[in-house]
Amino acid sequence: MRRELPFAPRPEDDELLSSWQGRVACRYDLIHDDLSRWLGVLRDDRCCGFTERDFAPSAEMGQAWAAACRLPEERVQAFALSSRLRSRSWYVWGEGRVAGAFRRPVCLACLDDDAAAGRDHHIRRTWALVETMVCEYHCRVLDEACPHCLDSSGFRFVVHEMAARLACIRCGRIARTVPQKQRAGSAEFFATVSALVAAALDDQSAVRDRVIYVARVLWKSPRPRTGRRTPFVADVVPDLRLTPTAQARVDPTEPLATAPIGWRMVTLLGVAALLDLGRSSVRGRLAFTLDQMVAWTGEPRPRVKERSAPVAVSSCAKTPGQSDADYLALAQAILTSKEWFAVHDQHLQVQRRTLRALMDRALARKWNPEGISS
Repeated sequence: MRRELPFAPRPEDDELLSSWQGRVACRYDLIHDDLSRWLGVLRDDRCCGFTERDFAPSAEMGQAWAAACRLPEERVQAFALSSRLRSRSWYVWGEGRVAGAFRRPVCLACLDDDAAAGRDHHIRRTWALVETMVCEYHCRVLDEACPHCLDSSGFRFVVHEMAARLACIRCGRIARTVPQKQRAGSAEFFATVSALVAAALDDQSAVRDRVIYVARVLWKSPRPRTGRRTPFVADVVPDLRLTPTAQARVDPTEPLATAPIGWRMVTLLGVAALLDLGRSSVRGRLAFTLDQMVAWTGEPRPRVKERSAPVAVSSCAKTPGQSDADYLALAQAILTSKEWFAVHDQHLQVQRRTLRALMDRALARKWNPEGISS
């Protein structure tokens, strides 16, 4: 049965879908999941997560909300983040620990501007990007804790003075700017790192995948035999003596999407230093190399496809009919070849792959030592 609401505010152009749904629901003293149940598109007691709310909501969800609020279905579906050229890993999920809560960084100054203009508070889509840590309009670091009680449980939409306002889950006070001492230069430094990462994201997809890969390695626990108990991300800013704790509630497989803003900043610092984004190592290179971290965390190496053969033969086994002198000449030819010199100054993994390929070609007799170009 199609249901319509007597009153529903319009979504803002730069708003998250869940933010608009929260503003609509609070008018009826509900949260967005409760209103979805009333619309008949959420049929159990579970709460929707980031994927169902903002990234890839179902067509049924979009149709029901569009019909209830008398909006074109296409406009509601356009708010899905999956329609953009980003994977789910590149957004801050912002899932609160309490039903109906938003646990994502916000710019309190932007919320003040909303109130001053007589608008509802609304959560901007740009605040959900993993590289966004500073408001581009007010040049201040985003806040994820209540400015009054400093609790980080999250915010929820409530009706206050006939408008939708974000209020702290714990103390119930409206989110607004309060006089606070901010570290000198912190916003500029955060913005610099954000710009480096944003520039990498605009590059080819291989670079974007590399950023996610390094972030996951930074958060992966080392193997017990290394003697370490904390992820490598704890060593990114050693002067702050930071230690990841269970309270951070970070998913090591999706650290950028789930880490609090402070740890997200530290993670991006490590990524920028290890990958030298923008030809800048930010605060100098880390004490560990990426190769060391991969080895010490036991990161699985890519499997080499085995060749089909009637009898399993070791890759180091000699080819019948060749002497030790033949193999010495073969090795010397490989080490003086153009293929080897071409990768001499490149990454260690590239050198190993090239050397393995040259050896395989030689042992398979695809060419002989005299045929190697020198």
